[in-house]
Amino acid sequence: MTGLESSRTTEHVGPRSLRQLLDAVLTIGSELELVSVLKRIVEAAVELAGARYGALGVLDENRTGLSEFITVGIDADAQRAIGALPKGLGLLGALITNAQPLRLADLREHPGRSGFPPNHPPMTSFLGVPIRARHEVFGNLYLTDKVTGEVFTDVDEELVMGLAAAAGVAIDNARLFEQVRR
Repeated sequence: MTGLESSRTTEHVGPRSLRQLLDAVLTIGSELELVSVLKRIVEAAVELAGARYGALGVLDENRTGLSEFITVGIDADAQRAIGALPKGLGLLGALITNAQPLRLADLREHPGRSGFPPNHPPMTSFLGVPIRARHEVFGNLYLTDKVTGEVFTDVDEELVMGLAAAAGVAIDNARLFEQVRR
């Protein structure tokens, strides 16, 4: 449990959560277009963890920043008002340099946080996990603001890590499909 001051919970994954994870894995595994796969991964993560906002940051070729940033929960008008997509600095950069799950009760208190651009919605709780494809970090899933107003739990982290593992396979399959198609 990285980044939270409280002790570990004893909550366990229930049948409903496992069913949601299985459904998410089947959904992302059924798509072969990389852009569609990435969007579905973020949508599935948001639903699984009960997050208000989600994003998938794709690492650039040097693996030091982000080349793409796919979001869920922020509409197109809000995205235009926010402006340029993140480059992978601050808190997002912490997951790039240390590819381990990161869970925070309040992201505003993280020492690496660099703030939000103007017009960005306020966000509090945070869960970030790396996505690996063929033993390399492809990118990171970022989730913020539990819809219930609580913090993300051990169970949320475990479910999203499971989804990230399946996402790595789906991403790799989509990349291979695009290579074959070309």
